Amino acid sequence: MSIVKKTFTYFILTVIAAFFSASLFAANEHPCLILSKDGVAKIKRETGKVPLFDKTLSAAKSEIDLIVNSPIDVPAPKDAGGGYTHERHKKNYNEMYKAGVLYQLYGDQKYALFIKNMLNEYAKMYPTLPLHPVQKSKYRGKLFWQGLNECVWLVHTAQAYDCVYDYLTAKERENIEKNLFVPMVKFIAEDNYETFNKIHNHGTWAVAGVGMIGYVTGNKDWVEKSLYGSEKDKKTGFLMQINKLFSPDGYFTEGPYYQRYSLQPFIVFAQAIEKNQPELKIFEYRNQILSKAVHTSLQLAYTDGQFFHLNDALDKTWHSIEIVYGVDIIYNKTKDNSLLAIAKEQGQVILGDAGIEVAKAIAENRSEPFGQKTILIRDGANGDEGGIGILRMGDSSDQTALVFKATAQGMGHGHFDKLSISYYDNGKEILQDYGAARFLNIEPKNGGHYLPENDDWAKQTIAHNTLVVDETSNYGGKLNIAEKHSPTITGFYDGKDIKAVSAIETNAYSGVEMNRTLLMIQPEGFSKPLVLDVYDVDSESDHQYDLSFYYMGQLMSTDIKYTAHTTQRTQLGTKNGYQYLWKEAESAENMEGNNVYMTFLNGNRFYSITTVNNNNNRYFFNRIGANDPNFNLRNEPSFMIRNNGSKATFVSVIEAHGEFNPREEYTIQPYSNIKSVSYANHNADKQINIETKDNKTVTVSIKDGAYSVKVK
Repeated sequence: MSIVKKTFTYFILTVIAAFFSASLFAANEHPCLILSKDGVAKIKRETGKVPLFDKTLSAAKSEIDLIVNSPIDVPAPKDAGGGYTHERHKKNYNEMYKAGVLYQLYGDQKYALFIKNMLNEYAKMYPTLPLHPVQKSKYRGKLFWQGLNECVWLVHTAQAYDCVYDYLTAKERENIEKNLFVPMVKFIAEDNYETFNKIHNHGTWAVAGVGMIGYVTGNKDWVEKSLYGSEKDKKTGFLMQINKLFSPDGYFTEGPYYQRYSLQPFIVFAQAIEKNQPELKIFEYRNQILSKAVHTSLQLAYTDGQFFHLNDALDKTWHSIEIVYGVDIIYNKTKDNSLLAIAKEQGQVILGDAGIEVAKAIAENRSEPFGQKTILIRDGANGDEGGIGILRMGDSSDQTALVFKATAQGMGHGHFDKLSISYYDNGKEILQDYGAARFLNIEPKNGGHYLPENDDWAKQTIAHNTLVVDETSNYGGKLNIAEKHSPTITGFYDGKDIKAVSAIETNAYSGVEMNRTLLMIQPEGFSKPLVLDVYDVDSESDHQYDLSFYYMGQLMSTDIKYTAHTTQRTQLGTKNGYQYLWKEAESAENMEGNNVYMTFLNGNRFYSITTVNNNNNRYFFNRIGANDPNFNLRNEPSFMIRNNGSKATFVSVIEAHGEFNPREEYTIQPYSNIKSVSYANHNADKQINIETKDNKTVTVSIKDGAYSVKVK
């Protein structure tokens, strides 16, 4: 063969190889993301025999049949979160997604035509769009005020496009891809290069959207950039996000609220990867970390499914659609029947291959109880950046749960709340974590975005049930410093009648060491578990130490001798969140007595906090709401203990007791059963003695990470 022929042949082979490389996924059959052809066939066979899937499908069909023949509405973007155009574009992607599933299952072209017409309208508009006119985020979108929402739109719309891909002609696909998906991917992956390559939930949604539309369109370049980062060097991208954002226990560094939110792109994109590149074994990656992430999410909630209000949290439960995706897809991979109990509570399944498997298993009565348990969940990619301790006693009908937050900062959504606690009982949050200062998607409240008070109040240390030194927040409120440090878990124990967790923090305040131990015990004579809180603080110089308890309920009684500010109030302080607290009452200095107590009513149950008194202690009853002219904050109370000196130990016992029944007009045991609490520390052997009013003594010992309780 001549050199010319060889060269030409090599050229042709190179072109062919390049073509097939660039279109590696183009030969895939559709649908190829959450639904598959086999899955569609199975759903058709099982329909009518799987009540949970039938219920979910029926709801989707009823919704879409009402609007499928209505005029397409793709308005010019102008509103922030909660406004009409914002909500309309959200509805559009949800409706397209459901219509796509319905087209696959029923074959009725009205559903496909609805999606085609909608996509054509977006293809006309999107190339002409400037940045969104509302400027409340550095990460601005085009369809939405925040680029994050653009990525969420693409994750859902990619699934709709996948479902109608074969319905569309080649020319129709070319128009939609050229004028909608290509410019959108450019905007997400190139114009917002930094966010696309960021190890953050924004980055997760970005790579998921681009990767999923890459699989549908057969664009290998988009898929590889999503998996391995824009430079394809594996320093960023989806796999690196899995490496960095989750601890070995499956804890997402931004906290439970954002663990829920980011779970959907992690799980959905992983499912797409599994279907298109099974050789990557994505669900085996990092010792099945995505499965652990789903299980850990479910542990980070109270028995009603409410996620603990840590960091920038709002009210969300495991009934949220993100957790539905997680439970269904992980069940389909692991066949862990305990997940079926959660799916039954959720009352819906995803309309895909995994959803039919879950519904079929439930119909076959394979469900087993899901056990929420006392657990220590490590934080940090290597599991060495503190963690969350969750202590639980009682069954799901009336569980006592204590949450101890000793984690890493949690990036920009983290709060300055080292060694903070929250306490749940009787189906309610009793000692609360404030969570976020935000009214999500309520446009009159800062366009649904975080309020200024989120930084100035909700993130500050004084807003939490933990210690504040010299009226300043942990690390001076500096995120870049806080990101470098985390507490150290020093003890954890899970016994039948005693559960405990301890941690130490040495960097939050210069020269100050904070050590907190929490125990939950169930001694004889108490109908509900007691919580013991021992908070040691040590420094070589004098400081002011403030320890708050944000209680939910109405104060009933206290033996603290206080002065109430009934005609005029002053703020507790002037900065670092103190400016948002009214002083409603305060005690004098040097109060007599070994203990003080305060009792409050929450719902039909009483709660008492009994504290070991110290001659240096002062006590304050505060309320959120000072310096809040726009009424952005919830006006909730707190009980605060103040101590001045170099060293201090705060010892408190939290007790649930009694009952109030307004319908039957009776009250049982409105007073604490604790007569006195004393504390001694001998060579690091700590001992708490609790005398009860029925003449029993409960002795709790803490030594070298070991815990014991005796009752006499």
